[in-house]
Amino acid sequence: MPLVFDGHNDLPWALRERFGSSVAGFGGTLDGLHTDLARLRRGEVGAQFWSVWVDPALIGAGQVTATLEQIDVVRRLVDAYPQDLAWTPTASAVREAMDAGRIGSLVGVEGGDQLAGSLAVLRQYARLGVRYLTLTWSRTTAWADSATDTARHGGLTPFGREVVAELNRIGVLVDLAHVSPATMRDALETTTRPVIVSHSGAAALCAHPRNVPDDVLARIGRDGGVVMVTFVPSFLSAARWQWVRDGEVGVPPVVDVTTVADHVEHVRRVAGRDAVGLGGDFDGTDAMPEGLSDVSGYPALLAELRGRGWSADDLDALTHRNVLRVLEVVDADYRAFLDGTAPAPLGIRPVVDVHERTRAERPRVLVVQNAKPSGPRRLGAWLREAGLEPEVVLGEEVPASLDGYAGLVMLGGGLMPDDDERAPWLARERGLAEQAIARDLPTLGICLGGQILAHVAGGTVRAKTGPKERGATQISPTSAGTIDAVLSALGEGAPMIENHEDMITVLPPSATLLASSTAVANQAFLLGEHVRGLQFHPEVSADDLLGWEEPVIPGPDDLPLAQIVAAARAVDGANTAAAHALVAAFAADVAAVAAVAAGDADRHSLTSPA
Repeated sequence: MPLVFDGHNDLPWALRERFGSSVAGFGGTLDGLHTDLARLRRGEVGAQFWSVWVDPALIGAGQVTATLEQIDVVRRLVDAYPQDLAWTPTASAVREAMDAGRIGSLVGVEGGDQLAGSLAVLRQYARLGVRYLTLTWSRTTAWADSATDTARHGGLTPFGREVVAELNRIGVLVDLAHVSPATMRDALETTTRPVIVSHSGAAALCAHPRNVPDDVLARIGRDGGVVMVTFVPSFLSAARWQWVRDGEVGVPPVVDVTTVADHVEHVRRVAGRDAVGLGGDFDGTDAMPEGLSDVSGYPALLAELRGRGWSADDLDALTHRNVLRVLEVVDADYRAFLDGTAPAPLGIRPVVDVHERTRAERPRVLVVQNAKPSGPRRLGAWLREAGLEPEVVLGEEVPASLDGYAGLVMLGGGLMPDDDERAPWLARERGLAEQAIARDLPTLGICLGGQILAHVAGGTVRAKTGPKERGATQISPTSAGTIDAVLSALGEGAPMIENHEDMITVLPPSATLLASSTAVANQAFLLGEHVRGLQFHPEVSADDLLGWEEPVIPGPDDLPLAQIVAAARAVDGANTAAAHALVAAFAADVAAVAAVAAGDADRHSLTSPA
């Protein structure tokens, strides 16, 4: 009987929840759990990656603290049963323990949020013996998309790729369980070391989002990694997954040892014999397949595979040899990291420090960038100068809620407000606009952003309607604009940069017109007291026009780009001064509203019961 090196077991959290993190009784029978020492022995388990998952209800430093507590659970478990368990952070240590009849114990962190955004935290985990990091759990993080949550990044963000690179550098395995297929592919493009999937199934057999597509299976096999097949019934059977989605009514469809064996064989067929392993996920889910009700059941699965023609060598590869090989590949990096001979670290800038605390006290403004070329440019620096903390997100990263933000800025992007086919995130951005209007949150919608505000509030926006304005345009406040807290910064009028063919042809019924130009009536408007939409671009200066392109087919009103730039430069001083004043006025509006909200919260806390 070959010894099993399993990729994922959630006993540490079960001990926390059921027994207050006590490890007493592990040598007997732990009723209600899948795992204890006696059943590990009956299951011929030779090594185990213990998951140090923590509940995502915890955030930031709370995630880090709980992770350290979970690592402590594993270390205390090993220390309490030295005759049966061994701390084995490397492949050679695992082999020594298995040869001595002890169960090797390693740790994997199950979720990128447990880093709290800090690569220093990752390095400390590695020093404590963590040997894999699951890039996400069931929720999308700030830097990686999960398979079971809304995708916000299209895979990995630049910081997500930095996480993968640092994992490679310090010898911690990249685990692709739980992540979206796009994140899987981005990680495989980024990593220079083999990866693991600690507990997933084959998507070709069951299209559960937690499973791995065939192209990824094949790539992992080619790159020398290992995919460890889970035993979670709803990941293995399409009928069982449908039963779960239908509310778990009636008798569940049967999932048994043969179902697991089908996934094992599929992974072997697509990824190769040397790329398949086992990651049961015991004590991480309630139900298990028939015949695999707890950790004593591995022999039944191996018997099923043996009956299908698997040789003793095949079973050795499946149960432990493949994962040991992958671990051994990164052990050299891990040892170099521990002894200080690894290359220089990535991400040494503190995530939390005095400056961060100061930033955290500033009102936060969400800045939505709808196209990479349409960045905030000087606007971001001006907001920071005024004491705000702008958080710039690309359209794909638009959050679902404005909770925690004191203001909103939506930039341009060469789109229409309902152009969902080209920009699927616009639905979420329209939702933010509706929230901002409903809350009367200080908001500055610029170009497309202004058109979104007009659109959701009942106005009319038409594509390629009206004059085509490019370059510097004189913006003149209306009588309402001259007394508005923000638009009054333009004085009697100021030159602003324009570049659009789309037009707000009808303002929303509740809007107040704040500014016009000679050719365009609806240049700026107000909704409520604090939501403002602009068609012009206060964040754009004359030099930004150098990146524009000449029209492919010039119209009768089109001027050469050189002439447009020259005209804009002639008024650039006035443009910059007026735009700066407008942004400062908006920042003052944000700060004033935030201060009132903070005062209300303080008064509420003083009058609320303890």
